[in-house]
Amino acid sequence: MANPDSTTNTKLLAGYFPAGASKLNYGVADIPADRLTHVIYAFAGISTTGECVSDSPEEDRVNFPKLLKLKQHHPHLKTFISIGGASSEARYTSATHTPAAIQKLAKSSVHYMKDNGFDGIDIDWEFPNAEQKQTYSALLAELRRQLDAQGNTDNQGYLLTIAAPGGPSEYKHIDLAHIHPQLDWINLETYDFTAISSRTTNFVAPLFPAKDDPAPPALRASHNVDAAVKAYLAAGVPANKVVVGVRFIGNGWQGVPNINNGLYQSNTGPAKGTWDKAGSTPSGSFFYQDIEDNYIGSYSQFWKPDAKVPWLYNPATGIMISYEDPRSVGDKAEYVVANNLGGAMVWELAADDEQHSLVDTIAIEFAGVKS
Repeated sequence: MANPDSTTNTKLLAGYFPAGASKLNYGVADIPADRLTHVIYAFAGISTTGECVSDSPEEDRVNFPKLLKLKQHHPHLKTFISIGGASSEARYTSATHTPAAIQKLAKSSVHYMKDNGFDGIDIDWEFPNAEQKQTYSALLAELRRQLDAQGNTDNQGYLLTIAAPGGPSEYKHIDLAHIHPQLDWINLETYDFTAISSRTTNFVAPLFPAKDDPAPPALRASHNVDAAVKAYLAAGVPANKVVVGVRFIGNGWQGVPNINNGLYQSNTGPAKGTWDKAGSTPSGSFFYQDIEDNYIGSYSQFWKPDAKVPWLYNPATGIMISYEDPRSVGDKAEYVVANNLGGAMVWELAADDEQHSLVDTIAIEFAGVKS
């Protein structure tokens, strides 16, 4: 396989690096920096007083200096601090209740970014509700204003992005037409179209709808990568600011009957995931490395041609896993190129295998290099 150099790519390839990745046997040294254009560090938090603070002080003290050294060795690489995360809604709500609070949060976020050597801020507010539509826009406008002011002082540009939802029930609460001028691009979370809490097995990130999906027609039509991308484009977001998210973590369900190879079937809940400890509640989260090492080969592999995604099933264990593999990731990268989109975002880097097979597949497609 060719070793792509991201400096030759015309598309951006950004990867999220979790603060606690070392607990997952993954460190800054494992980041495939020669393939990536951007690394997004997840996450900084928001204090009870409404300021950007470290969420993982012990890990940050180790990771931040290493990220600075990584950039020295790879001068093309830019880094973001992502603020928020999956459980951030309450913290953002309390920190943006007045214009003064918004200004305070923005100021502390810019200081935190600069003090720790990052090149930009990624806002991961999951997710604003209907009443917060204008508040969300105001926060991004204030961040853009303060980043530009800091950039003028430092004689350099600072980046601003958001992690944005792929589902219509969430993105309808974001004023996409008015926020995109404030942003360098949008990291579109084009996954989780089927949650691990679903009582019916289905695909996490179909590129296109599957014709035999038993979900209601409106849900089937909207819950796929292509539909989410088209919705953002229709809202006025320029194609080069739409970055397609690819999730390297699969969802697995247990108690799945041996019907239709486990697809569109009932289940008894999440299966034991990659990092679940004995006796803990199963998460259903499977890292690609784990899937490659322990499931592919012993489980039957299946491919959905219209949705362009794989799944695994084993009737003996009753476990079905929806995941990404090099073929599905390659199709998504090809889709990005064909539709002149900005690039791809990965959640998360630690889930890839040691050979960076999934990241490589995307980078090779973007570089126009064939293995």
